Amino acid sequence: MKYISKFRKDFKIDSKADLSNVAVAVDAIYCAIEIATSHLGDFDPSNNSTGFRIHTFINLLGRIFEHAQAMLVAISTGSPASAEALARIVVEGSINVIYLADHGDSGTLIQFFRSWTNEHEKKLADWMHKIQGKEYAERVSFMIEERRDLVAGLKEIIMNIETQCDIDLPNSPEWPKSLFKRFELLGRETDYYESYHRLSGASHITAEDTLTWLISLDMPDEFKYRIGKEALAYSVMMTRISCMFFVDAVAASVVSYGRSVNNDLKDQKLKLVKAVQEIARDAGVPLSNGNIST
Repeated sequence: MKYISKFRKDFKIDSKADLSNVAVAVDAIYCAIEIATSHLGDFDPSNNSTGFRIHTFINLLGRIFEHAQAMLVAISTGSPASAEALARIVVEGSINVIYLADHGDSGTLIQFFRSWTNEHEKKLADWMHKIQGKEYAERVSFMIEERRDLVAGLKEIIMNIETQCDIDLPNSPEWPKSLFKRFELLGRETDYYESYHRLSGASHITAEDTLTWLISLDMPDEFKYRIGKEALAYSVMMTRISCMFFVDAVAASVVSYGRSVNNDLKDQKLKLVKAVQEIARDAGVPLSNGNIST
């Protein structure tokens, strides 16, 4: 494994700690981010619009990579539930980048930015309305107005980008507000249900894990051990699957700027697929002909 020593050093993980559960995933994300930053960073944009889009991709991929790193640190240090919550972020961020790369252009990115500023302005207005007549209204309204000023400044920056980059917004592909719609337009609805939605338990503290715990209270230790082992395997499997999404996001980004899918990316994706299949049965996934959908 090429990058496991760097990962261990980056996060000060004890040299005796067993990192076998994350080794394949660590190699995949580190290799992918190197390819992304190398290709996109070396690309010579022909105009401001292209430069804006490339820089945005570099930033988005970097942010997703950081969450993927934290996800694998969580697995490595005994926090599988936290790893699942982070995996959900990795999947959503990766799908956003894949959509922006495969179906969008610079104008779609402007819509992506404005969807956040518009939603944020709406929430601030709702908050201001809710505090009217409260004894703390004056203090909180001051904070809200400060935030509104910040959002207004960001909206102005977006307008300047649109002007300076000569972006033809009316003719740009849409930025769907619904995440499911983005999955759907990419032809990946199954991935939404099999991956993204299945990771909701940890991030939303749903009832499933608590019900499992309650059921196990009167069970023998052997049963409790088996349930715990399966839960850990499931978390490990889902982190590997989320890393596949990140590799796909990097591939979509570099392909959108003239590079065929790198053989290293293909190899990393295949290694992740194999690693998912190897752990699927331990994770409690019913298999058909020994395979798992990836």
